[in-house]
Amino acid sequence: MAKKKNSELFSSLLYIIIGVLLVVFRSQTLGWAMTIAGIVFIVSGALDLIKKNWTGGAVSLVIGIAILVLGWTAAQIVLLVLGVLIAVKGVVALLDVLKKNKKNALEIVYPVLSVVVGILLAFGNGLDIMIIIVGVLLAIDGAIGLVGSLKK
Repeated sequence: MAKKKNSELFSSLLYIIIGVLLVVFRSQTLGWAMTIAGIVFIVSGALDLIKKNWTGGAVSLVIGIAILVLGWTAAQIVLLVLGVLIAVKGVVALLDVLKKNKKNALEIVYPVLSVVVGILLAFGNGLDIMIIIVGVLLAIDGAIGLVGSLKK
């Protein structure tokens, strides 16, 4: 029982810390995560090569180097494509709603929000906004878990 409580406390504190870091450092955390992932792949590849696992080691090294060299550029391309796709989906959904005889205000809100989020992701600071939201949610989840584990 004590191990479970300690595990819940640790998880809750970790969620709070990660949430706060995401809110404070926003898009920098994505760079850190890509750097860490690249290093992990390179170390894993080197260890595989030491163990004479040539194929796995070479693939891990290439992935690690690619993440370190192309990571942020690749992330920006993915955000651009994702943002455009979300915006286009929002426009199509909005056109479908506008074709209806009976329109509900809530039916219009979601497509409009989709277009705005898509444009922000593709061309603005949508990534920062999303990271802040995820950070706040993680911190809240961690705080709720912390309170819950302390009550046990």
